[in-house]
Amino acid sequence: MAATVPAKTLKQTAILTGAGLHSGLTTTVRIHPAAAGSGLVFTRVDLPGKPRVTVQQIDHNAAPFRTVIKHGAAEIHTIEHLLSALAGLGITDCAIDIDGIEVPGMDGSSRDFVTGIQTAGIETLSSTVPVIAVSRPVSVEEGLSKMSAQPYAAGLKIDYTLHYAGNTLAQGTYSIDVTEPRYIQEIASARTFAMKKDAEQMRAAGLGKGANFQNTLIIDGDKALETDLRFSDEPVRHKILDLLGDLYILGCPVQGHITAHCSGHRTNRSLAMLLKKEFGG
Repeated sequence: MAATVPAKTLKQTAILTGAGLHSGLTTTVRIHPAAAGSGLVFTRVDLPGKPRVTVQQIDHNAAPFRTVIKHGAAEIHTIEHLLSALAGLGITDCAIDIDGIEVPGMDGSSRDFVTGIQTAGIETLSSTVPVIAVSRPVSVEEGLSKMSAQPYAAGLKIDYTLHYAGNTLAQGTYSIDVTEPRYIQEIASARTFAMKKDAEQMRAAGLGKGANFQNTLIIDGDKALETDLRFSDEPVRHKILDLLGDLYILGCPVQGHITAHCSGHRTNRSLAMLLKKEFGG
């Protein structure tokens, strides 16, 4: 019998407003309750006809350093932190209205999305959704990024190794069996980051317009500039946050043991697509 989990949605609408990390543009997202089987669907309410975009409609040619979905002229950037919160809380069905091109960056983590959803309330629905269960080892490799998945009956486990040479803060390994309590406590508050040199180059290229020292860790060797760390290993925890969000483009949970080495959004999405192809039914 195929693995399933209970379908979950919100009890009320959660509303969050903030600037996009890359565009700097202020947008509002409204996360509405939805019926079982609706999935995770965005609507660009600022565009004519209010076009809808599902999380499966990935733009594989999008700008770097983010995950983007697109349908026709409608696109939505930097969805990974919101999707991570939905994955961590087990939300399988909701309708997300957004009035601009990029999801608000908030504090650079998933914490505000988690809080907003918890405040709205979570409702367990009377049906189930399928789980993509890894039944044999698979792997992807792109340059220095390596990822593998193998069977794991207990749920979803992630081992992530991060290594930026010369920046000890952005090095190390973190392992977690992903449950809602552990996600909230250990992962959701970890902020996005960039090496100091890379951040300067991104700014010069017109990226990171909404980033600052509080919502983005700017790493210089063994320290983050002008902010206090929430965890001593905050960067590697954020990589797990991103990975969970990128996997949720599948629209359903994954059951397996994932090992990742220096993966980014592109490799995360490649693994998601491979899991869908091999185990999606």
